[in-house]
Amino acid sequence: MKHLLPIFFLLLPFFGYSQTVQIVESMGFERSISPLIKVKKEKKDFFYHLEGNHWIDDVEEHVADLFVVIKDGYYGVLNEDGDLIVPIAYDEIELATAYDGQWHKGKQYDYKYFVLKKNGKTGVADENGKIIVPVQFQKAEVINKNIIGVADDHLWGWVSALNGQILQRPQYEYITSFLSDEFVEIRTHDKSGLAKINGELIVPVEYDSHLQYIKGDGQTYIKGKKGTQLDLMDTNGNVLLSGYTDYKIIDGSKWLIFKQGNHYGVVDPISKKVIIKNEFEQLDSFIRNLGIAKKASGYGVIDINGKTILPFEYEEIRVLAANGNHKYSSSPVIGMSDLIFDANITEQVKQRLTYEVQIEQAPYFFEVTKNGKTGICNWDGKTIIPLGKYQNIKLHYYNGKTFFLVGSHQNSGIVDENGMEILPVHYSFDDGYQYSASGIENQFDISQRFITFSDGKAGEHHALKIGLFDLETKKVLISPHEQQITLFNKDLILVRKLVSNYQYQFWIYHIGQDKIRTFDNTVTDIRLVNDHFLLVEHHDKSLQLTDTDGKLVYSNTNWTSDGSYDLIRFPNYEKYPNGRFYHGLKKIYAKEGNLFIDTVGNEKRFEEYDQVDDFYEGYAIAAKKIIDKENYSGFKYQRGMIDLKGNIVVPFEYEQVLTTGKESDILIFSKLNQQIMVRRDGQIILGPGYQDLEVGGAYLNFTFAKGDKYGLADWSGKILVEPLYDEIRRNYEGEDKTWPLLVKEGQWYYFVGRDGQKYAIKSKEKRY
Repeated sequence: MKHLLPIFFLLLPFFGYSQTVQIVESMGFERSISPLIKVKKEKKDFFYHLEGNHWIDDVEEHVADLFVVIKDGYYGVLNEDGDLIVPIAYDEIELATAYDGQWHKGKQYDYKYFVLKKNGKTGVADENGKIIVPVQFQKAEVINKNIIGVADDHLWGWVSALNGQILQRPQYEYITSFLSDEFVEIRTHDKSGLAKINGELIVPVEYDSHLQYIKGDGQTYIKGKKGTQLDLMDTNGNVLLSGYTDYKIIDGSKWLIFKQGNHYGVVDPISKKVIIKNEFEQLDSFIRNLGIAKKASGYGVIDINGKTILPFEYEEIRVLAANGNHKYSSSPVIGMSDLIFDANITEQVKQRLTYEVQIEQAPYFFEVTKNGKTGICNWDGKTIIPLGKYQNIKLHYYNGKTFFLVGSHQNSGIVDENGMEILPVHYSFDDGYQYSASGIENQFDISQRFITFSDGKAGEHHALKIGLFDLETKKVLISPHEQQITLFNKDLILVRKLVSNYQYQFWIYHIGQDKIRTFDNTVTDIRLVNDHFLLVEHHDKSLQLTDTDGKLVYSNTNWTSDGSYDLIRFPNYEKYPNGRFYHGLKKIYAKEGNLFIDTVGNEKRFEEYDQVDDFYEGYAIAAKKIIDKENYSGFKYQRGMIDLKGNIVVPFEYEQVLTTGKESDILIFSKLNQQIMVRRDGQIILGPGYQDLEVGGAYLNFTFAKGDKYGLADWSGKILVEPLYDEIRRNYEGEDKTWPLLVKEGQWYYFVGRDGQKYAIKSKEKRY
């Protein structure tokens, strides 16, 4: 017996104890209902749960981790783990669920209940299948997470969702949820009232239509209508105000806007004191304690105490944020310290959110219109731009201030925060191809500092004469000319200025130093390298590297923009561009494929290798030239990987290098029928002896082959499924978009779980 035990345990991972393997005609995945699979058995289609060994005729509903399933005409509930939590014995089952916000996988639900129907009676079970409401009522309906409505003889009451205790015997014609989980609205055919979930009646059933509620400044009020009269009550049912026809919340205040007749005012619902008389035909929601109101004479603005901020003489008034966005209500005031960033949020998104907080904290403005003319006032009501001075006004936010891009008669200029014209209205604004700030588009402290403007075209030329205005100094930084302007970074601006037909003058402006560096007329292009260097190209296509002050760092007579046809094209790294300094070394794309320089211009050659790629992560793909008489060139390259010292990390015996991973950060070295997988940082993921390594990066794992059999590994190289199978197919709707796997071994298809277990079902055909 002791000799049989090891064999017994060896078989466990494959079929589990003594479970009989079921043979079916075909099987495969079914979208959106994982982990159930689709199976054909005896010419009939079934859904099947691998763990629970359940055969299902159909799936009626799938919510969260629960399935309402049908078998032989009866309903039950199955969870994703394969547990039949409600037996298949009911005439009908409905799922009742609720959650806040937008749904996503793993979302926490406020509640999950099952409404069970059998023999004309209804009951309710919780998400674990426990019967809360016996199947003996005429109807049952989940009201909220605390109570379940039950009906007999067409009248409704409710029970506790915790233990099924009757809290209110059926006596109402209809009940529904209201405000929160602590209340239930009760109704006759035409009247409404309100009760607490313990059954206590707090608002009598005497109000027309449904009750309503409004929330503001930590206080919640209930509105109930009787004829033309509207009562305002607190959440205990006490009537606070009566006789008005409407109430609206004021953000940040306990006071309310009220309507009486056709006019609006402001009232304190606690003291019942009228703060502002109902003398306005319209009174919008207050924003930062100011509200737009309307009288017969026009629109104006008042504060929360009724003081007039803008006179009632305008045709229209709109509230604008510091960047010109319209504001219709108050936004929560948040500070930088209130921002909590998800670990997966990129730095660019963080910068954008931080910038939006700055804008929201800045002062608002009023855009006013009268007789078809528009102006701008600040939040104190002071005129910044008088009515009709300009035809067009656009707000532009920079560094805590709002500037105004204004225009009249097809000409434009700039007005500062005090209303002063700092760029005359003689120009037009242009963000066309002649200006670029793409390199710093998320650095808002610099990208929003400069405004490009145009002085039209020079003669019959197609290009505009553009200039650059600096909002920080409130001066023209670069005068208009037919030129191209590139904002390199927070320190440098490149100008490519036309001086004659097809002849350009290049110069660099140092923002912080307020200094200009000009280049001679042999320069045809300048590119920024690592923020601290300039790559300068001349008419003869020769390249030079200088620092930003013009000091020569490196030049080489063989270094040109044409590169060399002898250079190998190594695979790109999506995360980083080539040609920059990485770990102190920059590749020189000259005739020598192994030439680098350091940051002071000293050359470094990796003479043992003919071609070397950039050292993006401190390691580089490299190649050696090998004699090959069968090749028409007489040689071939064999590829490997080295570190910064030239030490071999991957031996030079591979013919091809491919990339995989989300950012091409993983390399696959290939030769004949062998591959290895290596990270850009030199870490070996899978060593020699593998084939057909999966190229891509959409999953948490990849497939591979060894000896013509396929397996699965994660990106650290951990083998998840040993290479035992002729085919492997992921479950794209399953756990990690992978599990369980559908595999083929010989002529049979099986399912394999995360633990390597082979489930006890197989077929010779797979379903698609």
